[in-house]
Amino acid sequence: MTRVLAQDFIGKELNRIFDDNREVQHDYIATFEALAATVADAALNFSDNFNQAYKEHKEELGVTRQSFYAKTRGVEPAVSEAVVSHSAHRAIRMQDALEFTAWELLARYRCLSIDGNVLAKSDKRLKVLHDVKAAPLPGKIVARFDLQRQIFDRSYVLVDGHAQESTCCDRIIDDLLPNDVVIADRHYCIVPFLTKIAVASSFFVIRQHGRLKGVLQGKRKRVGRVAPGVVYEQAMKLSAADDAMVVRRVTVELDKPTRDGDSEIQIITNLPSEVPATKVAELYRHRWEEETAFNVLLMTLTCEHSGVRHPHTAALLFCMSVLAFNLRQTLFAALYTTHEEESVDEISHFHVAKNMSDKTEGMLIAITADE
Repeated sequence: MTRVLAQDFIGKELNRIFDDNREVQHDYIATFEALAATVADAALNFSDNFNQAYKEHKEELGVTRQSFYAKTRGVEPAVSEAVVSHSAHRAIRMQDALEFTAWELLARYRCLSIDGNVLAKSDKRLKVLHDVKAAPLPGKIVARFDLQRQIFDRSYVLVDGHAQESTCCDRIIDDLLPNDVVIADRHYCIVPFLTKIAVASSFFVIRQHGRLKGVLQGKRKRVGRVAPGVVYEQAMKLSAADDAMVVRRVTVELDKPTRDGDSEIQIITNLPSEVPATKVAELYRHRWEEETAFNVLLMTLTCEHSGVRHPHTAALLFCMSVLAFNLRQTLFAALYTTHEEESVDEISHFHVAKNMSDKTEGMLIAITADE
């Protein structure tokens, strides 16, 4: 199933995506499709590194090893980002064709989690810095996770690994549709960002940052319980300005403190009052599903490699691993439409990935290309 999906996700359409999104780089001999297939071998753990992957695809690439490495360094961030969007589009089309029923978190709304991932520090550095503990960061990826379909549908590449995730805020807003709900942690609790989300006819469920004091309105009311603790609600203005946006502040007094020692968390939202505060608290908890997906990328795919130092190469590898993740989620959608949900939930991503990396080479020897 994975092999069939890979031929679709990593097909000739990638060449069109490359042409539509490139600015400087050209493909004279090695096509972007061939380059992506080679990098995908490393992402899917079919090869331990780029050198092994190059040897497997040398004939279809038609270039030297040095040219292959140069080609990966030349792939612009916009192209890598488009690869993720392409894989999400293919995954959604296939899920729909399979009549897969997406999970519903909030009726009539699409819930999207936003989070960032710092790419692994590089072992490649100047000789004089070999003994320095701190290693250079090749970049950072801010990813958008569709919580209903459980796929990554957007990525925002930051070639500066030390840049703030908030630098992507305007791009995140540009990609929102009416009734989208952005769920994120407190480092996205930025007043201009929240205001622009509301202007875009979208909504947010974001943990309040300590730097946002706000102006509380009226009395706090207890509204019920969720699994972590007791839920309270209170209106709050984002600032003391007369025209400041008024939001709902949902407080959860935790039965057990967080690992940071917090005994309560505050979540701010502009969702209408028809959405209960207890539901808002539950929505925020779904933010962890993106972190779980990042962990799956790290543990079952090669999304980062300490031997990769160039930001463009590191971003391409990460985005190809996201494509592989979306591909696998399509495979799981096929299982969900065929078997009981509880049975599919028991399937391990790790063992699926291991089975693929262990058996693919033998399968390709035993089965002809036509078959």
